[in-house]
Amino acid sequence: MSAKRVFVSDVHMSPGLSFGSQQGSYDWFSDAQALQFKDFLQELIGDNTVQEVILLGDLMDGWVYPIEVQPPKYDKIANAAHIIGIMTNLRELAKRKQVIYIVGNHDMTLMEAQFDNFRSIALAGIKFQDVYETRDGLYAEHGHQYTMYNAVDPNHELPIGHYISRLAATVAERKQHFYINADFDMRFPSTGQYNVDAKGFIADPLVNAPLSYLEVELGNVDDSTPITTVGSGVITLAEVRRQYGKVGIDWIRKHGLLGGVRSVWREAVGLEGVADQIATGHVVRGKNYKVVIFGHTHKKENQKLGLINPVVSPGPQEPPYAIYANCGAWCQNNEPTYVVDEYDDGRGIHKVTLKFWGKPDRDVINEI
Repeated sequence: MSAKRVFVSDVHMSPGLSFGSQQGSYDWFSDAQALQFKDFLQELIGDNTVQEVILLGDLMDGWVYPIEVQPPKYDKIANAAHIIGIMTNLRELAKRKQVIYIVGNHDMTLMEAQFDNFRSIALAGIKFQDVYETRDGLYAEHGHQYTMYNAVDPNHELPIGHYISRLAATVAERKQHFYINADFDMRFPSTGQYNVDAKGFIADPLVNAPLSYLEVELGNVDDSTPITTVGSGVITLAEVRRQYGKVGIDWIRKHGLLGGVRSVWREAVGLEGVADQIATGHVVRGKNYKVVIFGHTHKKENQKLGLINPVVSPGPQEPPYAIYANCGAWCQNNEPTYVVDEYDDGRGIHKVTLKFWGKPDRDVINEI
């Protein structure tokens, strides 16, 4: 028996608060993209060859809102005019197939008890999991857990990436210059090799650097500037710096260097490098996997892994031992893409396809 699974991530649905704004748009998900995603789900509903659909995080967005805007709760997103049809199709899809939702960083609070009723009604029939893995050697999650700014922070309700995103949304609103979280993961990786931020902060530069970078870009924001929180309170940038001041130190203490020849920081290797470590049993309970799928970066990918370490050293060439794929995104200026895994249990082969929605001639296919 064969299995066909569809993976999609980084839709970033929001209520469209900036649609028609006199300042500037900061929503990542537009009316036109909402129609595309609704039609995509309608196709999946009618595709009898698909057994499972895995929503690989950041389906909804609770982060990308300027500092003066209170982030909306999920019911406001789900009931927005351009989102209602998508939610209807998601529930219908869950009646026809197994639908699994793995939260990302922008929708991580969806699993809180306060949203139990919302999940059971608005997302009826959808199963929630921390990760997705199969007996035939496939592993998938959103990917934010491997980046310091966006991983779940046991000391705070939200990671510092939330506040970085709030400042970035303010830049988008006021200057129409757009960032995503992955931009800061790459710009300020926790490798011990970082630039001192523009305001000259020396202590805890891993925290201060991205905050000060955006603060300087905005120009009229300083440490006394209030940020409206999810619970309608306020927090200043100075308080954010104070509360998250040990994030970098704690991250280094917790993760350190990975073992063996893969002794590099997780952010430094990027998700391709993390996929290599997962595939070869260095991250997940000593297990090996043939296919690793992420979202998070908005960078569509489908490649074979075949080097001892693709980042640290070219090393001797080995036969490919795994496939790394990334779903890409359905928001901002990204071409809508998704990943399909078809496992043939007769041959023990995974066929992994990066698909460009509506453009089958652009499919990127790998087998292992």
